[in-house]
Amino acid sequence: MRAASPGFDPRLLAQRTFGGGNAALGLLLFGVAAITFYNAFYLQGALAFSPLRAGLATVPTAIGALIGAPLASRLVRRLSLRPVAVPALAVAALTMGGYGFLGLHTPLVWIEALLLVQGLAVGMVIGPVTAALVSNLPPDQAGAGSAVTNTVRQSGSVIGIAVGGTIMSIMYRRAIEPALEGVPGPVRDQARVSAEQARHIAAALHRPALAQAADDAFIHAMRVGAGWIAVVVLLGAAVLLVALPAVETTTARTREPEPEEARSSV
Repeated sequence: MRAASPGFDPRLLAQRTFGGGNAALGLLLFGVAAITFYNAFYLQGALAFSPLRAGLATVPTAIGALIGAPLASRLVRRLSLRPVAVPALAVAALTMGGYGFLGLHTPLVWIEALLLVQGLAVGMVIGPVTAALVSNLPPDQAGAGSAVTNTVRQSGSVIGIAVGGTIMSIMYRRAIEPALEGVPGPVRDQARVSAEQARHIAAALHRPALAQAADDAFIHAMRVGAGWIAVVVLLGAAVLLVALPAVETTTARTREPEPEEARSSV
């Protein structure tokens, strides 16, 4: 706050568009990190995918993002930023809430379709919004603005994993508890830690019922967490709706200069 040219200038966040846009990006990255965290355990744990197969299963997310970014750029040039970014952010939130409908027997094609739409929506938000926020600043503040935007996005990701993991842990323990009645103390304590621990113990002790209970508890926890994540990202869409300016008029850009104005500019 006292530096003449700070590398991180928090005063930039006081600007409505810049501050609100960064808040929306932070909430989006919160959701992206949390739902990606869930997806890793869902594919490799509940569905028993190998790491390689799980990685390949998430490729549609990257494909969607690669398509979404240039598509959003073209749409923004035609429609302006707000009518493109806000609906895309809302769709991203809905796809994260869509994890609440996944289960142990969900066809892979539906998972891939969900990931593709999610990547498409996220790609249509992050690129154009980030570019608009930085370009909206004076040139001498562009560096500080970029630093603020990167910090907000990284912080949102870290907090998303922490909060999403906490919700999952709490809900898993509540869901697994009834299945642990009568189970020896040490086994019960380890099974409460996570579904992965419960599956490992179930395999070692030949308790398939415990593994099934762990899978069911994990799916329940993931669905509850996905619902909360979707709400947070929808809040980001509301923030973005308020922060971004309305559709710009084209008078200033299309009006030809009068002869007197042209001579003055020369």
